[in-house]
Amino acid sequence: MQTMFGFVLVLPLTLIIITGNILRSRGFFNENDIKTLTKTLYWVILPPLLTRTTFASGREIFSQMDLLIGLTLAYIITIAAAAAGSVFLYHRNNRKRIAVSVFSSIRANNIYLGFPVIMLAMGDAGLRDASIYIAVSTVAFQILSIMSGEMALYGRPNLAGICEMLKRLVINPLIISCVLGIGLAMTGLESLPLVFDEAMKLMGNAATAVALLALGGTLDLSRINSIFIMIRRTWQDCLIKLVIHPLILWGLLLALSVPDPLLKVTVMLSSMPSAVNCFIMAKEMNMDSDYAADLVASTTVLGIVTIPVWANLLRII
Repeated sequence: MQTMFGFVLVLPLTLIIITGNILRSRGFFNENDIKTLTKTLYWVILPPLLTRTTFASGREIFSQMDLLIGLTLAYIITIAAAAAGSVFLYHRNNRKRIAVSVFSSIRANNIYLGFPVIMLAMGDAGLRDASIYIAVSTVAFQILSIMSGEMALYGRPNLAGICEMLKRLVINPLIISCVLGIGLAMTGLESLPLVFDEAMKLMGNAATAVALLALGGTLDLSRINSIFIMIRRTWQDCLIKLVIHPLILWGLLLALSVPDPLLKVTVMLSSMPSAVNCFIMAKEMNMDSDYAADLVASTTVLGIVTIPVWANLLRII
């Protein structure tokens, strides 16, 4: 019965993703519309949601050193596993593909897919823990994934790439929102002014549908007939992203005694398919962007099975 509910959890999300893709394929959305939709989500809708939920988490974020340690160790171990596998086994002598394997091994689709899954399965309490995860993990996650990708590609970190990455971190609206929420909590406010709180709540309520429509419009599901070929090409990296990384993180967080609700949300978010921006960033960083696109598509399709499995294993449904 739990397994069936796990698939029911994914089906509404899948239907909205397919709707976004149909709207794109029928010309209702064009490429510029999708860019506007994702831009609106990233800069307008998600920041109020993160500010509000991070404020609700308050000072608890500063007490989550075990979570930070666990996440950082899991990122390093996963990246090392992806590097070893791709260098010695399945991407030998293909630096651009090795870079994608390493870079994407920890980059999960937390925003477009993870937040909707958590909201549907766990409600506002889950979103508060998801905000703690975002606030604690983002800097280490961005630095380690990008630096490891550049080291795989060039043999050493690229200084210009690191500078660009730091610039992006400073102006990242998700980071700014988390910092704002934490800052407001540190002032001692018991609650946000009602007008602002309700406005941010209404804005945040739009996040789930907009994120899934944007994801559907971004993915090229017209290639679904070749998905088995894609999965056969990418299955090793799919295994690392969808199974090995969340397993490593789960074991570490258990050992570090991270609170159970926060542990479940963190592992669940880490088990999401590869982030859509893996393709965009791979193209910008001169990696194998075609392979990155196949990896995003493959993990997203496989996520229809793995998301319910992880939801059941973690007992969040």
